[in-house]
Amino acid sequence: MIPEQGFYTVRGRDILLRVRAKPGARADRIAGVRGDSLVVEVRAAPERGRANEAVTRVLAEALGIRASAIELKTGASAPRKLFILPPEARPVLERLERETT
Repeated sequence: MIPEQGFYTVRGRDILLRVRAKPGARADRIAGVRGDSLVVEVRAAPERGRANEAVTRVLAEALGIRASAIELKTGASAPRKLFILPPEARPVLERLERETT
């Protein structure tokens, strides 16, 4: 089980990122941190993996990493998702954390 300390957890070289996806939004964007999750809004509908792909693209752009470096670990068909990120994402996550606390 992942400790619920914040919206991400560093585990070895990987970063576990908790996301709350909001499909069908007006724009693709990171909407902030709510509780223990990073809220990501996407225009895509939650069908045939389109919303998951859009969330991955938004994360990649915001974190300055390749979309192919992001792995969806759990939550493919649920709003709450767990992603595995490479260590290069940590500086941006730390900045987001500072901005929201």
